[in-house]
Amino acid sequence: MKRILKDAYKSDELYQHLNDVIAVDDGIAPEDMSLDLILKEARYVLNKYIDGSEGFSHHEDYVGDAGPEAQKEAQKNVKALKFFLKKGEF
Repeated sequence: MKRILKDAYKSDELYQHLNDVIAVDDGIAPEDMSLDLILKEARYVLNKYIDGSEGFSHHEDYVGDAGPEAQKEAQKNVKALKFFLKKGEF
């Protein structure tokens, strides 16, 4: 497995997004995705948590509207995504 994927998969949400959305919709195995595509999708997933304007429930989870368990999981994903994007060099 590419090292970038190992790092990307520390976010459960990014793992699900790459494997169940991008791989299926675009017909690209995660191992064949470019660094640019993975980083773009990581930014997109992070934005689902941070920016509430898109209407994703992820933001509600992140701010605690869905309860403490959902907030904890959302915060874990945001932390992993920020770390992954900050690292940015592979």
